Amino acid sequence: MEQHLGILFYISVMILTGFLGGYLANKLRLPRVSGYIITGMLLSPSILKILPANFIKSSHIITDFALSIVTYMIGGSLAYNRIKRLGKVISLITVFEAEMAFLFMILFFAFFLPALMPGLGQYRTFYLPFVFLLAAMASPTDPVASLAVIHEYNARGPLTTTLLGVAAADDAFGIINFSIAMSLALVFSQGGHLTFTSLVLEPLKDITFSIALGIIGGFLLYIITRKVMRDSGVVALVFGTLFLVYSMAEYFKLDPLLSTMSAGATIVNLKIDENKLFGIIERYYEELIFILFFVLGGAYLQLKAFLVAILVVIFFVIIRFLGKFTGTFIGSRLSKAPRVISKYLAFGLFPQGGIVVGLALTVAKFPEFHKFSVYLINIILGTTALHELLGPISSRFAINKAGEIPRERE
Repeated sequence: MEQHLGILFYISVMILTGFLGGYLANKLRLPRVSGYIITGMLLSPSILKILPANFIKSSHIITDFALSIVTYMIGGSLAYNRIKRLGKVISLITVFEAEMAFLFMILFFAFFLPALMPGLGQYRTFYLPFVFLLAAMASPTDPVASLAVIHEYNARGPLTTTLLGVAAADDAFGIINFSIAMSLALVFSQGGHLTFTSLVLEPLKDITFSIALGIIGGFLLYIITRKVMRDSGVVALVFGTLFLVYSMAEYFKLDPLLSTMSAGATIVNLKIDENKLFGIIERYYEELIFILFFVLGGAYLQLKAFLVAILVVIFFVIIRFLGKFTGTFIGSRLSKAPRVISKYLAFGLFPQGGIVVGLALTVAKFPEFHKFSVYLINIILGTTALHELLGPISSRFAINKAGEIPRERE
């Protein structure tokens, strides 16, 4: 196929084949996201060559469109009343499991990444920024896989409740960690002189202004949608405001993901009708956005880069789980959670997908990271495939060991 077929042709191929891939994944008891990603891999220039390389390289508008919506929806899960209702157990476990996974990855790969992928660049300008960005991918959990298992077996109990609360909340920590990692990675990749200002004050300033921009965008959206009752009008205003926030964050060199997430968090805490500003998108647009987003992510597969990084993929999965397990154990002990949660919850947090693919694609947009972004994307595609394939099995193990699957459903 040649590029003259046009961009709309390739978008139609992504939507139709992605939908089919998601349907087949469901039939195989896998999350639809797995089907989307595998479909993208098959369509990639490295395998069936259906999507041309120049189409992939020029498709950032699709990634930006999807990420602005996805991060807004994540922000919508951060209602203060909801977080308060989840209680001390879920709050402490979420903080520790997300941050320990991030920390474990930094400590391990800072020492071992040059040995696992030798001879690719200088430690300070190549490996060190690579390590920070890779580590930021460890925090998020895919709540969809765990939710599917819980619904399939009609599981009920303290571990199940805690699992859903933690899995839904730690995407926000992943975006915050990514924002911090991005700021530090830019400093190291540029090889400039390291100072307290460059390492601490500038990242803190970027994060603060990114959140402030999102809050302003959230208030703007709240004001302009107050009197609009038509679903189509609300959707137009939500999309328009999010695209404005995202593009302004990019223009001022802030973090657009943190800004759009903050806009969602602002809206949901203004105590307006959540169905009006979140439910409409979830019902009518979420599947289309996910298909485009994850098929495109899978299409970035490059077999050569993936094979170079295969050991990193394996160690990523192992170290991330150790971080999640340690953080869950610490958070459980500090919050005096039931013993069954400290022993088995981490297995329910094994699934990963969703936002991490978007974070990896965001890295590819920065010229400073072009020297390693192709490896980063292929590592994340590999780890996502493993996590999505093994995640449902691990989640079932957790809720079964906790004794929360009714006997008639075992």
